Amino acid sequence: MAHSTRRVSVPIFVLLGLVLSVSLASAPGAHSARAAESAVGLGNAGSFAVLAASTVTNTGPTIISGDLGVNAGSAVTGFPPGIVNNGTIHATDTLSGLAQNDLVTAYNDAAGRTPTTSGLAALDGMTLVPGVYSGGALSLGGTLTLNGSATDVFIFQSAATLDAGPGSRVLLIGGASACNVFWQVASSATLHTGAQFVGTIMALTSVSADTGATVEGRLLARTGGVTMDDNVITRPTSCATSAVGTPATPVPGRARFTG
Repeated sequence: MAHSTRRVSVPIFVLLGLVLSVSLASAPGAHSARAAESAVGLGNAGSFAVLAASTVTNTGPTIISGDLGVNAGSAVTGFPPGIVNNGTIHATDTLSGLAQNDLVTAYNDAAGRTPTTSGLAALDGMTLVPGVYSGGALSLGGTLTLNGSATDVFIFQSAATLDAGPGSRVLLIGGASACNVFWQVASSATLHTGAQFVGTIMALTSVSADTGATVEGRLLARTGGVTMDDNVITRPTSCATSAVGTPATPVPGRARFTG
C-alpha cells in the first residue's frame, strides 16, 4: 500500500509544478514587458541646434546654443541680430553635409520604431511614460507632461504635421531629459508664439518657430528650411555618448551625440 502511495504522489507533484508554471506565465506583465527604447543616434547632426537643407531665416534677437547649419542651399539670414553661442555657422560645408546624411539615418530610425501607443492626435493634458507614440497630425494646445528618468526615451511619430499652439508647453518630470525626446515629423512642424517645447524635431520638410517660442532641443529639417523669430534654441549638452542606431560617419575630433 505504501508502494502505491509513492507511485501516485509523483504525478501529483508534477501536476502542482505545471500549475504553478502556468500561473506565473499568465500573470499580468509576465510576457508584456517591453525592452526600453534606445535613444535615436544623431551622429554629426547632434552638435546642431538648428539644421536645414535649403535656408535658415531669422528675425529678431534669437539666441542659438549649438551649431547652426544649412546644406543643400547656402542662405543663412538674420545673424545678426541673431546670436550663435557655443557653436559655429556651417553653410554648405563638409560638416553640414555629413550632418544632413546622419539626419536622414536618424529620421528613418525614429520612423521605424514600433509604437507602444498609436492613433494619437491632440496631446493636451496627457502625462506619458517612456515609449513610442504615433499618430497622424499631432497637436499640442496645453501642457504635455513626460514622466521618466534621465535615461528614459520618448519618441513621437507624426505621419503628417506637428503643431504646438500658442503658450503650449512640454513639461519634463521625474528626471526626464531633453536629450532623449525625439519628434519625427513626416511633413512640417510649427511652434507658435510663446510655445515652450522640448525635444529634437526631425521634420521631413520644414520647421517654423514663431515669436518667443523656446526649444530645449533641436530644430532639424531634412528637405526644407528653418524659420525663427526671436527664439531661444538650446541644444542639450549632456548627451555625448554612442547609442544603437548612431550613424557611422565620423568627423575627426568631434564627439558623437545621441540626443
